[in-house]
Formats: sequence, structure tokens, C-alpha cells
Amino acid sequence: MAMKMVPNLERAVHFAEEQLGGKMGRELKRNISEWHLRLHLTASDGLSKLAKRWKRACPELERSVHLVHSSAHEHNMDNRTRTLDRALEMALHGARDRMRDFAASIYLPTLLIYTMGVLLPLVIVVILPILSTINVQVGIIHVVILYCVVLPISVYMLSNQVLCRRPVAFRSIQISLQPCRFRCAMISLLIFVAFSSAGVVTGISPDITALLVLWGGVLATVFYLYVTTVQAFRRREELVRMENDLCDALVQLGNRISEGAPAEEALERVSETMDGTELAKVFRNASSNIRFGGMGLRAAFFDEEKGALRGVHSGAVRGTFRMLVDVIERSTRAAGEIILRMSDHLQKLRSAEAELRRSMGEIVTSMRSVALFFAPFVASVSAQMQEMLSSKATSSGFLNFSGVSPPAFLLVLGIYVVMLTAILVNYMVEIEIGSDWVIKRMAMANALPVALGVFTAGAIIGGQIFGIIVG
Repeated sequence: MAMKMVPNLERAVHFAEEQLGGKMGRELKRNISEWHLRLHLTASDGLSKLAKRWKRACPELERSVHLVHSSAHEHNMDNRTRTLDRALEMALHGARDRMRDFAASIYLPTLLIYTMGVLLPLVIVVILPILSTINVQVGIIHVVILYCVVLPISVYMLSNQVLCRRPVAFRSIQISLQPCRFRCAMISLLIFVAFSSAGVVTGISPDITALLVLWGGVLATVFYLYVTTVQAFRRREELVRMENDLCDALVQLGNRISEGAPAEEALERVSETMDGTELAKVFRNASSNIRFGGMGLRAAFFDEEKGALRGVHSGAVRGTFRMLVDVIERSTRAAGEIILRMSDHLQKLRSAEAELRRSMGEIVTSMRSVALFFAPFVASVSAQMQEMLSSKATSSGFLNFSGVSPPAFLLVLGIYVVMLTAILVNYMVEIEIGSDWVIKRMAMANALPVALGVFTAGAIIGGQIFGIIVG
């Protein structure tokens, strides 16, 4: 964007350094410091060094940098613009290709996760009674270690190995969670104690008692996750809507600036046409800060106390407005056209992001069905199968599998289902969105009761079915 305004690579690199965040931004700032200390190192050399450093993670970056270098030597403005547009397109296509390659590569690892997390526990249930024939006694400690330690850690490590290869194409919204509140933790503890003690006090069957203990732990966890996350989640949804409205707002703002309207008037007119949206409030507050607060354009948006963007934690929104302010401050005459180009580029980014999420849709849908339905149901049926095998083996005298009581085994498998659901939900969110703990916590708060509900229904219905079959 800076090269389109003024074809000076040094100024453009400084402009990019002001906008970038994260590891790449810090490295670019360090390179700029080296330029000041070593006068023989040019901006072109530093930019090439950055591209080579990130070549493995973003191979398209090096090709885009070559085009940016080439545009600096173009004397014809149309040729320079086409070259820079090509550099942007190459970056977008590179991000698309990397995510498509990742989507195509995770089918086999996902099948392994399904096999290890769902099918293997079912096989182990059948094997456990047979071990008694070779004098291998399996107790509750061994079952707990296997189902609550070994299998969850194995599934998590396998899923984490897949996620480590996920390319970061777009930055997710980062919002701070509410601090841990003592009252929320105490209420969660009371919920767990109430459900756990209900079975003991009422003297109901051990299987129902085990299920009540599971429901107490899950409801306590869900309550804590929801209460401490819901405000951040709602704020995140507002920021997502703001990002979606940003392209349309920039089109209107670019048109007003192109007509020669002052910045405060253009901001006011955009806020009127977009009335009712979160972004309209930002434009209205910025216009008021300029008209009545006597602030400059940059302070109107970014002042820590009264800035229109205070409390807006979206990197895309803040970065776009930083570019917008820099563009208007550098060249009001060219600002309108540049803002329209920014809008067009953001629209392409949104389209690319939507396309990439659609490419992940099949994997995410299959894992969601596994986490919420198949895994809990198979685990509950496995618990009932273990109870049937245990009773029949003991009564026949052929097998002696009395080391684990059926209620204890049901409790252990229920704990495993909860852990597996949390791991698979984390896997789904990371694949589709990235490392966003607000989404992860809310997704877990929604998924855990459903998974345990399926497990409970499977345990009750499965017990009745096996009872009818066995007689």
C-alpha cells in the first residue's frame, strides 16, 4: 500500500514495520535497527533477509518480495500498480495453497485419532477378561492408568502433532478472559459435591451413583467455563461482525475522501449510513473526537482514554485503521483510491478465509460427530459389555475377571469420554479457527453436556439391550 502511494522502498518498509505485529513484525523492527547501525545495509537487503528467513513457513513471501523490489524500478505507474497487485495476489494464493495442502494431509492422522480414541478402548474391553486366562490380573488402578492417562495422552500427542503442522494463514481475535473468580470456583465445587453426594445419600444403584458423579463434575466444569468466558465470547462476536462490516465501511469512506470531504465529515457520513452496527460507533466517536475534542486523526482513533478504538482487540480492525490514518496523513489526494484498494484486499482476505474453512468443513464435521455421539455411545456400550462379560465369565468359571467392578469401570469410561471430548473439541477449533481460547472454552462448555448425555443414554439403553439379549 505504501509503495502505491510513494515508490520508495525504505519508507514503505518503515510503514510496514508500524503495521505488523507478532514474530515477523519484531524481526522486521530488528532489521530496521541494523540498517541504522550498518549504513551499507539497505532496506532491500533487509527485506530479502526477512523473506529468506521465513521461506520455509511462507514460501510465497520471497516471491512477493521480489515483485515489490521490481516495482520500485518501474517508472510507469500502471506497471508498478500491476506488479504490486500481483505481489498481493501471490501472498493470498500462497496462503490458500498451504491450507489446502494441510487439509489434504490430515485425513490419515484424523483416522488414526478416531481409531486410537474410539475403537481401541472397545477392543481393550474385550481383551481384559481374556487376560485372566494367562494369570494377568487387571485391577482398577491399571484401568485408570490406561483410560485416564495413557490413552488421553496418546490421543492428545497425536492431535498436537497434526496441529503443529497447521499453517497460520490468518490472525485470530485475541481477547483476555475474565480473571478467575473465587465465587465461581466455589459454586462449581458445590455443584460437584451436591451431585456426587446425592447418590450416596439416597442409596440408589452404584451405576446411577457413578453417573451422578460424572454429571456433577461436568456441570461444575461447564458452569465455570461459561461464566468466566461468556462476556469475552460476546465481545468476540461483536468484533467478528465489525470485521465483516469493515470492507463496506472502507468503500464508503474511500468514496467520501475521493470527493474531497474532510476526514471528520467523511467519518460522520459513514457512521450515518452504517447506523446500528458496531463499526458505526467507532466512526461516530472518531468524528466527535475531531470535531469537539480537538484531536488529530490518529488520536481520535488510538488515544488510550478517549480513542474510538479503545477496547477493540481485533488486530485486523486496528491494523486497518492504522493504515488508514497513515494513508490520509501522507497523501490526502491519493487516500481515497488507496482506501478503496484496502477494501478490495480485505474482501479478498475474507473470501480466502471462508474458502479455507470450507475446505476444513468435512474434517471438522466428522470429528464433531465423533466427539459428541460416536465416542460417548461406543464407550457406554463398552461399559455395559464389560459388565456382561464379567458376570458371565465369573458365573461360568471359565474366566475370572473380578478385579474391576462394573460401576467403577463405568465411572472410568465416563471420565475418559469427558477427556476425549475436550481433546477432540480442541482439535476441531485449532483446525478451523486456530489457537483461540475463547472459542475453545465455549465449545467445550457446549459439547461436554451433550457427550455425557449420549454416554448416559447409551449406558441405560445398552444395559437394557444386553439384558434382553443375554436373558
